[in-house]
Amino acid sequence: MRKSVANAVVPVGWPPLAEVLAKLVAKKIPIYACGACSRARGVTETDLAEFGAKFGNPKIFVSLIEWADKVITE
Repeated sequence: MRKSVANAVVPVGWPPLAEVLAKLVAKKIPIYACGACSRARGVTETDLAEFGAKFGNPKIFVSLIEWADKVITE
């Protein structure tokens, strides 16, 4: 997402999204954005680079879901 969007989003009961993203970046947690969704909204690699994020694809997202499921069930 663009930095301007991250700065504008304040979820109910959560800190502003920009603060959450800053904490994720500081902890070097990988962030993936859907490539197709990003292209449709004009998000570029430069936009993602501000958060250390990368474009993802279905294969990456499935592997992340499988990893999370394994962590939860073990």
